[in-house]
Order: sequence, then C-alpha cells, then structure tokens
Amino acid sequence: MYLGKFHSIEPPYQVSQDASLDWLSTAHHLAQNEQSHTKEEYLKMLHRVGCSSQQIQQRYFFVPDVGEHDWSQNKIYPIPVSKRGVSMHHRHEYYHKIVQDLFKQIYDTRAYPDDMIHVSCTGYVSPSAAQLIALKSPKPVTVTHSYHMGCYGAFPALRMAAGFLANESILGEKRSVDLVHTELCSLHLNPEESSLEQMVIQSLFADGCIAYRMSHAQPDAGFKILSLYEEIIPDTADAMEWMVSDWGMKMTLSKDVPSMVGTKIREFTERWLKTRGYDLSKLQKNALFAVHPGGPKIIDQVAHHLELKDSQVEASRRLLHRRGNMSSATLPHLWESILHDDNVPSGTQIISYAFGPGLTVCGGLMEKL
Repeated sequence: MYLGKFHSIEPPYQVSQDASLDWLSTAHHLAQNEQSHTKEEYLKMLHRVGCSSQQIQQRYFFVPDVGEHDWSQNKIYPIPVSKRGVSMHHRHEYYHKIVQDLFKQIYDTRAYPDDMIHVSCTGYVSPSAAQLIALKSPKPVTVTHSYHMGCYGAFPALRMAAGFLANESILGEKRSVDLVHTELCSLHLNPEESSLEQMVIQSLFADGCIAYRMSHAQPDAGFKILSLYEEIIPDTADAMEWMVSDWGMKMTLSKDVPSMVGTKIREFTERWLKTRGYDLSKLQKNALFAVHPGGPKIIDQVAHHLELKDSQVEASRRLLHRRGNMSSATLPHLWESILHDDNVPSGTQIISYAFGPGLTVCGGLMEKL
C-alpha cells in the first residue's frame, strides 16, 4: 500500500518563539490573583525551562490570541474577564468552526476518497467536520474518527486505513482512504497553571493541519508502506497524560519521558524489525529516521541509542525548528517535507517513530518512491 497526495494548510498566525514566550509570560502574570511573580520573572522561567528560539524559531496558530496583547479582544483568552480563558464548550465551538473551513479548503480541489479518517486530539464535535464534508461528496464516503491518541495518532490511523483497504470480503472494494489531521493545540492553555511542567508544554506545541491518502495504486510521488508496529512501555503509564478538564485539555509530561523512550528504543526497534525480516544494522547505515520531534531531547535520545549520524535525524530537527510540535499532525508534515526534499532520493528507506500516552511507542518503515 502507498501514501501520497499530501496537502498541508499553513495556519494564518505565525508567531516567533521569542514573541510567543513574551505573550505567555504576560498571560501568566495577568492570571495570577496575588501577582506573586512579575512578567519578567515568568519570562525568565520560560527561557530557563522552555524551548528556546534556537530550538524552535516560530510556531503557527489558528487561534489569533497568541502574541496578541489587546486582551479584551481575545477570542479564547480574554484574561481580564476569565483568567483561565473561555470554557471547554466555547473552545470546541471555535474548533468546529475552524475545522469545517479547513475541510472545505481541502476538498474544494481534492477528489473524494472511499473512506475518510479524521485524526485529532484537540477537538471532538459530532457530527464532525469530516462527516459534514463527506455529505457533499457525489458518492458515499465512510467517515471514521481516530481521536485522543496524542502525538502518535498517525499510526493508529494508518493501521485503520490499511485494514479498510485489505478487507474487501467484509467491507467491499475500497480504492482509497484519506487521513486528515486537524490539531489546534493553542486552544488548550490555562494561564492560571504556571508550573515548570506547563511552561515546557506551552513553549513546545503549535497548530497543524494536513491531509494525505493511502491507496492500492502507486502515486506519482509518495511512499510505499513496508511495516507498522506499536508497543506500550511497561511501568510508564504516569509519564504522560492528556485529560479533559472543565477549561480544556490538560497535559501532564514527565521530564523523564525522553530517557524512558531512549532506553527502550533500540530493543523496540530490534524486536520489531527482526519479526518482519529486516536488518537494523543495514538500516542504521543507510535509512533516514523520521523521529516525531516531541522535543529536542527526544530526537537526541533516539539518535544516541541507535547510533545515528546527525544527517539521519536532521529532517526532524528542522521541522521542530520551523514549526514546533503539532501533535498528531507533526509526523505527516515530516513525511511531506521528506517527500519534497530533492536531497532524499527515490528508494530511500525511512524509519518513523512517534510517542504518546501509555507510554506508547510506534514505528513505521516506508520507502520513498
């Protein structure tokens, strides 16, 4: 099976990392009832523990508030009126409005598939924007929701799509499945929460939207899927959470996640590839490694434990620098950038990794066409 027809949409609000950290420091200062820290003290904390402008140059958002200092006009974070920002209900109303427009942009020029999988962990509305756009198709389109998986969300969606295409005797003949990621991470900030953990999270995540297609037919440009694999690391359930709260989605993230992933990534990869008949030592020499840039230390740990050259993970570092972490949409953006990189020749094998709550580790092996 193959992946192709990548179509990403750049969010309209581009904010430099320095400007976003300045905005966050002001937001936290305004939201504190006792004004226990000055804006300058919050900014110092963000620079000390968060992602710097050397690691992330800028981030893109669908929410116009980030970087905007006329707080009374903010749609999600009118802090003088509501220190936490608007309610979960209002955030989802905003999400639904934006995502309906994104699906319209995608399918204004794109042929409809047989099946559509909507991937997100930042907004859930039913009927979804995917269902509403499917109604406009001249033929029936089946819609499946793959929600709340977090940063590794592309992999469960790929497995679903492969199952839809393979099970003709049960599901009927399927020629194509579209996977559409819509992540608005900027909707899920609580300015009242100013722990060091939240400072790291708030300096890292950004928004992203991308669609791509899985099919039996080989596209002119794309990837051949060779293998998909997934495991949950024992004794790591408390390391990362994505929990519904009354103001939005709250993330918890242990500082030990990179080392937890690093210490397991080699045995995970060896176990996976051995059962599928591939030799890790050969791939270590020649493959490109598309590591989900959950943060700079994640990339460092994978590269160190797999003994990779800097050039083998450069695409991951470059995407983190240019866009930040877009949750489930990040890895598909990475695939798109590799697809359009003329320095990566056809025939290059690509090992992809993504990580999320569980802790769940996912791997994929593809070949660039």
